[in-house]
Amino acid sequence: MSAWETMMLVDLSMDAGAFTFEGDPPVSVRGPFNRVSGSNPEYVYDLALCSQSGTHVQGPHYFLADGRRIDAFPLEAFQGWASVVDIPAEGRDADVEDLHSQLPEGPLEVVILRSGHMDEILRRGSMEPTRRPGLGPEAARYLAETRGVRLLGIDSVGLESRASRNYEINRYLCERGVLLLEGLVGLNRLPRRVFLEAFPWKLPGVEGTPCRAVARVPPAAEYGSVQDPTGRR
Repeated sequence: MSAWETMMLVDLSMDAGAFTFEGDPPVSVRGPFNRVSGSNPEYVYDLALCSQSGTHVQGPHYFLADGRRIDAFPLEAFQGWASVVDIPAEGRDADVEDLHSQLPEGPLEVVILRSGHMDEILRRGSMEPTRRPGLGPEAARYLAETRGVRLLGIDSVGLESRASRNYEINRYLCERGVLLLEGLVGLNRLPRRVFLEAFPWKLPGVEGTPCRAVARVPPAAEYGSVQDPTGRR
């Protein structure tokens, strides 16, 4: 058995209806229904939800009218080796210093920001705005331009700076083509480096969809020897 096959799978996704952002419709499940004839009934359900329900991933169309839709990205864009970075959870923007000292040298593709905020929201049953973390403008530029990050995740409702008024951080990241993965949970179980997979639904024309975000964690003894099946490292 290869080292890749022995990697532990860690689910980083919340239940789709566990939290509803203000203004979004709640997740609705109706059923079961039987819509076939015969003596063996089926059990199917009707779903209604927002494209950003639960843990979700979104592309540039999120804040750009003509931005790239989520179905225009190849599957490879939603996976890769990720660096896990701790950021403040007490309600302030992360700055470059918060990030630089924790990131490895060389090019990066995927970064996961770990604050514990989404787990806190689910424990409380509501969001306390003063506790929300954010990503400052310089930190966003550092990740997108200096380090070349193409997928950025966070265990909170979003990445927006607490100082912004018109969602300048989200728009900037969309302009840079960075995929945004929001609503992650359980990041306290992760080491500093994992292989992340967060595939969206195959739903044309939308900015993003719910996803099942999963981390592959290498066995400690083989941490440096696991090869990326995508051909990237």
